[in-house]
Amino acid sequence: MKTAEKVLEGLLACCFLTIFVLVVLQVFLRYVLNTSITGANEIIVILFVYTTAIGGALAAGRGEHIALTFATEALPKKIQQTLARICLLLVASINGVMVWYSLHWIGVTGGYLMPSTGLPRIVAQISIPIGCGLATLYCVVKALSPSETKGSSS
Repeated sequence: MKTAEKVLEGLLACCFLTIFVLVVLQVFLRYVLNTSITGANEIIVILFVYTTAIGGALAAGRGEHIALTFATEALPKKIQQTLARICLLLVASINGVMVWYSLHWIGVTGGYLMPSTGLPRIVAQISIPIGCGLATLYCVVKALSPSETKGSSS
C-alpha cells in the first residue's frame, strides 16, 4: 500500500504542478498577449476534480479526513480502535455506494462532449468512481489491518 500511496502522491503533485503552470500561462496569455489556450479552463477543472477525488481517497485511508474525536478520546484505547474500524467500514460503504451510482450516471451522460475540448464527459466523470473506489479500498484495508487505526472516530 505504501508504494501505491507514493505513486498517487506523485500523480497529485504532477496534477497540481500542471494546474499551476496552466493558470499562470493562461493569465499571461490573456492579459499580456490577449489570447488563450482553447480548452485550458476545462483541463484545469478536470485536473482539480481528479486531485480532489484522489486526495480525498488518500486522506480517508489514512484517517486524516474530518473527525470529531472529543467524545471518543475519553474511551479506553481498545474501544477507540473498534470504533475507528467501524467508522472506516462505514466510510468504505458510503464510497462503495458512490462508485455504484456514479457508474450508472456515467453510463447515461458520459458520452456527451465537453464544449471547449471536445472530450467526452466520461474523462472528468470517471474521477468519481476512481476516487471513491480508492477510498473504499484504503478504508477496508486499514479497517482490517491488525495495526492501530488513526482517526479513531471519524
